[in-house]
Amino acid sequence: MKTIMKTLFVAITSFAVFSSANAGEMTVSGSAKATWSNVSGAVAKQGLGIANELTFGATGELDNGYTWSVAIALDPTTSGSTASTVPATETAAGSAINDDTSLTLTAPGMGTLGLHVSAGGFNAKYGWAADAYTAMSDTGFTEGQTYPGDLGSTANMQFATEAGLLPLGAVIQAGYGYGKKDGQSSNTQGNAGTDNMAAYGLTLKPVDGLTIGATYNTAEMYDDATLHSQEEEGGAAYAKYAVGPITVGYGKSWKAPTNAVLTTTDGATTVEYYENTGVSIGYALNDQVRISYTNEKAERNFATSATTTKDIKMTSYQIAYNIGGATLSLVRNSTDNVGFNDNLDSEETLVALAMAF
Repeated sequence: MKTIMKTLFVAITSFAVFSSANAGEMTVSGSAKATWSNVSGAVAKQGLGIANELTFGATGELDNGYTWSVAIALDPTTSGSTASTVPATETAAGSAINDDTSLTLTAPGMGTLGLHVSAGGFNAKYGWAADAYTAMSDTGFTEGQTYPGDLGSTANMQFATEAGLLPLGAVIQAGYGYGKKDGQSSNTQGNAGTDNMAAYGLTLKPVDGLTIGATYNTAEMYDDATLHSQEEEGGAAYAKYAVGPITVGYGKSWKAPTNAVLTTTDGATTVEYYENTGVSIGYALNDQVRISYTNEKAERNFATSATTTKDIKMTSYQIAYNIGGATLSLVRNSTDNVGFNDNLDSEETLVALAMAF
């Protein structure tokens, strides 16, 4: 913890040595994407949606050659109060809120300092995925697996070395995050009772086409007046290799959740750690069409090793077709033992149309 804070302090100090900034350029971007989803089997539901998030950005350059960027995302909340008169302490359902914000400073030959709220995560849990459309467990349907925590869920400061600066194409990342609320402004005080998080990442590109990465995080400073037998920590590691039209990836991730001090009987129902294993293959048929196959398994391990549980097993087939300015994707996912429940299976079909702009 002391090492990471010293590193960030040195980075902030060096970035602060500048005289003035040149005027930046404003941008507005968003996602022009519509999806139709049909989930059948033991879990059945359908849905139609259109992306509704807008991001306002700005970039500029300082007199000393450093560059800066700002991004502020507005995203309508799906939760919140539905009362006719919304209390001052709550947000009305459907309100567009500022939920992701970032300010970054980049020094050529050094790296990038980032300050983020609800953004900036560098979790490697999906680093291995070669899916044509998206990671199979990121389509909106909840299969029930548990991944390691992500710095992007906090208000955080972090530093990443410049790509190409270190041997083997290495990029090192380190950050520290605090409990937050979406859209919190400057001068915000800390949130009592929330957990802070330290995170570290390493990415290597030793040869053309090969990427190897790993991340690790740990939660700290629990303020709930409870003794714990285990504090939260997690990590992920992967390797992905692309040669010609083929991309192959393999990865694993783990999460050990926070556990209170266990009694002699708690171990049979208390999860000691979760483990996820995935393999993914992507193939570009041509410049317009890409297909993929992905298989992932999620396991949970209890404090008492004799406790039996069912693994979540997921398979995904995807195809994406670029129509020139638009991409049409078709996804077919199959999941056994949703939520680690025996014989609770599902089939998901997803159609997505995304416009480029």
